[in-house]
Amino acid sequence: MPARPSSETSSIYFDAPLTPFHMSAPPKDIDKPVTHADEQPAIASSDKPIHPNGSEGWLPAADLLDEPVSPTHTGPIRRPPSIGSSTSSAPKNTLNRGASVNRTASVSKRSVFTNADGNPIAGSAFIGGAAMTGPNAKAEPDESLHHRAVSADALLSEKQQAKIQKIEAKDSKRLSKIIRTEGKVEKQALGVAIRELSELQTVQKAAIKLESQAHTAHARALAALQKAEAAFHAARTKYETAQAQLQAETETLNSSRNNAREATEHMQEKSQEVDGLRTMFGVDEREREVKLVELTPKKSKHAWKW
Repeated sequence: MPARPSSETSSIYFDAPLTPFHMSAPPKDIDKPVTHADEQPAIASSDKPIHPNGSEGWLPAADLLDEPVSPTHTGPIRRPPSIGSSTSSAPKNTLNRGASVNRTASVSKRSVFTNADGNPIAGSAFIGGAAMTGPNAKAEPDESLHHRAVSADALLSEKQQAKIQKIEAKDSKRLSKIIRTEGKVEKQALGVAIRELSELQTVQKAAIKLESQAHTAHARALAALQKAEAAFHAARTKYETAQAQLQAETETLNSSRNNAREATEHMQEKSQEVDGLRTMFGVDEREREVKLVELTPKKSKHAWKW
């Protein structure tokens, strides 16, 4: 009976051994019974290819082509993508934290915390759930591994099975310790998040207090502005009234000055006229006297002379 390698470790299901990644090899190189899933697949016809991409590896058995079974592969088990890669291609409306925990490890159904804009929140280490007990902590089930484990158990003795079960129990104990430790760490992370929330509340209170003070100062400034505006309007009204009165008095003064200047000009003209009339009157008086003298006869001793 072939002996199992001593470096084998237990799978997370704790019911079947799992070969480490560095010791994986094709089934034909390991000296163990060939199960039904390890048989060589039949050659498919030319009109119906076995693999849609034309690949020659990881093909199911010929008699299981019509059944949806997982491919038989002894290499490393493919793990679900990381949180960053799974959420980058998922739409924003599918990122729901309140989804069921029992969902499958699908990329489109993976949930993270999102903000109001639908973008993921950059939170603590446990923002996507626990690493050991979260929805994506288990590997995808593979029926071929179960069939291989059953076939191998049928060929092992009770002593060998007890040895393997002892190793699996030891691994289970170590994993249980890790899970409990992770629970303590997650509790500490929750305490840190609550403390951060309390600090944010303190910042919020300070911001609200500053907002209240700013609102009071704004109300005072607004009242002062309204008072100054009322005084400004009153002063502007008084100023405009005085300006209008000054303009009216200026127009009256200009009109009076024009009237006085015109009167003075008229007096000058009349003075010139009077002066001319006086000169003319003096000349006329003299000529008149001369004329009268000429018209009056001279008296002689004997008689009048004409």
